[in-house]
Amino acid sequence: MTLPPGIGIAWRAVPPRASRRDTSRALLAELLPGARFVSRCPLCGGDHGRIRVEGADAEVSVSYLPGWAVVVVTGGYGRIGVDAVPADAAGLERVLPGETDARDWARAEAVLKADGRGLAVDPARVVVEESADGWRAWIVEHPDARHSTTGWRGWDLDGPDGVVAALAVDARAEAHRRARTS
Repeated sequence: MTLPPGIGIAWRAVPPRASRRDTSRALLAELLPGARFVSRCPLCGGDHGRIRVEGADAEVSVSYLPGWAVVVVTGGYGRIGVDAVPADAAGLERVLPGETDARDWARAEAVLKADGRGLAVDPARVVVEESADGWRAWIVEHPDARHSTTGWRGWDLDGPDGVVAALAVDARAEAHRRARTS
């Protein structure tokens, strides 16, 4: 799949006995040389949670699944989120309504990561609509509202065999960037 300009993605197998965090940080360092990556949980202060970039004007997102780390970086789309899951992931229907598969889950979680609230928001509140060039999504904020005010633009990613992945960016930033380059 061809991503729009300004988005970088990298995958790496996590070596046996290696830290998946060390693997993701090495990938990020390759994509953003000289930058530092800091995670600090806003709830507990622990060294986990959304990654902030210091030393580069960029946003990043990371996802892990057994044996793999995937990272995305952007300097022009504002908020970004990525998620990757095993294609045969089971039990997702307990979290998302209706006919649910790994693709639905990856899309919903990519949106929630880009949104910044992650799984503090019920993934069932993410509405995804197919489009000719990927997909669009919204988070339903109130039961009587159709969509949130923030829309998300997304793409399904090519990854290793047996892995399903999705990427989401702020739709307004993506539209603005597209208009500037046209």
